[in-house]
Amino acid sequence: MRGGGLLALLCVCGTLARAEGSPPSVPDESSAVLVPVPALPVEVPVLPADAPVRTNYLVPAIEATAVNLGLFSFHNLISREPFALISWETVRSHLDGTDGWTFDVDNFVTNQFAHPYHGSFTFAGARSSGVPFWQAGLYTFFSSLVWEYFAENEPPSINDQITTTLGGVFLGEVLHRTYSVLTEPRGGKVSTVRRLAGVLVSPASSLNDWIFGGEMNPGDIDSSPPLYGEIAPGVSLMTRFVDRTGAERFPLLTQGPQVSFSGELTYGAPGDPQWRYRHPFSYFDATAGVTFPGTLMANLHIRGLVAGAQYGGQESSTRGLWGLFGLYDYGANHIVRVSSVGVGFGTTLQTRISSRSFLQGTAILGGLGFAAAGNLGLDPSIPRDYHIGPGAQAVLEAKLVRLGLGMLRVRAKNWWVTGAYSEPREGFESIAYLTWDGRVRVAPGLAVGLEIPMALRAYDFGPTHHQVIGGGGLRLTLSYMSDDNFGISGF
Repeated sequence: MRGGGLLALLCVCGTLARAEGSPPSVPDESSAVLVPVPALPVEVPVLPADAPVRTNYLVPAIEATAVNLGLFSFHNLISREPFALISWETVRSHLDGTDGWTFDVDNFVTNQFAHPYHGSFTFAGARSSGVPFWQAGLYTFFSSLVWEYFAENEPPSINDQITTTLGGVFLGEVLHRTYSVLTEPRGGKVSTVRRLAGVLVSPASSLNDWIFGGEMNPGDIDSSPPLYGEIAPGVSLMTRFVDRTGAERFPLLTQGPQVSFSGELTYGAPGDPQWRYRHPFSYFDATAGVTFPGTLMANLHIRGLVAGAQYGGQESSTRGLWGLFGLYDYGANHIVRVSSVGVGFGTTLQTRISSRSFLQGTAILGGLGFAAAGNLGLDPSIPRDYHIGPGAQAVLEAKLVRLGLGMLRVRAKNWWVTGAYSEPREGFESIAYLTWDGRVRVAPGLAVGLEIPMALRAYDFGPTHHQVIGGGGLRLTLSYMSDDNFGISGF
């Protein structure tokens, strides 16, 4: 279950155009005979979130069980993974507490990406069966619980239960809503290309759409959201990390030119006063990227409004959202890697500077129920070579846009992770990602850009276990955009 470009297909969506009809002619009052006519009912367009709710609770339960059985059968019968060689004794030891809940030692990719993706499949299956957001989360929780008790001979994992559930819910909702956008009929039909893209983005949603004929509706997803998406292939010219602990600088990684591929999708852009933010993830922002060959680096960052409200109206120059955001991050970037799930309080906004210039910004401060960061410097054969624990996260972003011309942006994220969940416990990891980038429009829907990604890692776990590592890179990109407004909406 790996995929550096998992969300690249999320960025091929655009908003739908609206057609306006001409007003009917009005007869001359002087020659008209006024006859009372009973009022006719006015047909009001029905958005999906206002449509009658249709839900099936049984099918997603069967699908979640089938997915667990399929994965278990593969690991038990084909790959013969040691953890899947279960017996009644191992199951009983899980249930009676002999082998009680603990934090496992699986590798970074498995714990921080594969488990959330597994959970996202279950969650999207429930959502596409018409199950509302919060109830769908129960399917992910109990599916993971069943796996921990019955599909492994190792003690049930606390971190797996957290990341599969929360990561699965946040990632699953992004994938399902993106599928809904891709397969929304245009001109009464869905093209084959968009249908196939939907299958790749969310297989579970596509399967249930076929099973139910598109008739299931959870009642909490409106149609035609304001969107901005882009995909950006490019070239990473160089990447370099150095040890900055002492007075001298020691190179830790020097990587030459690589291919880079990234994408981003903003769903429910806060600048549109007509869009309704009544339900979880009516607004979300998702970015993903991968750099290869050589030292593989991959990133996936998701934030979505779970509960909150709008501010600023139709005539206001500043419009935005505030409230509680769900956060899922996966940054597999060599020795400055970090991943986390949590929630944070904050705001995202858009303000008009002039008729064609806008500023967008985001500020979030969150708490992390589980995070993984850095590395322990252990033997490469040891799977869990990273610190785990609770922590905190801060997000700050600003983007200056000149419509039709280009944009300048800075994005900063910082994670502070304790070692409370495993040895060594007394200490912390602090990891920061900072990216400067600028883009210039060169043709309709096309822009060239320059990115400067930077990272800083500082950890302290005692006199002999402390270090400061810093570095960055340089990338040239070619962005294919859904529109020429660089994410500005509602102007």
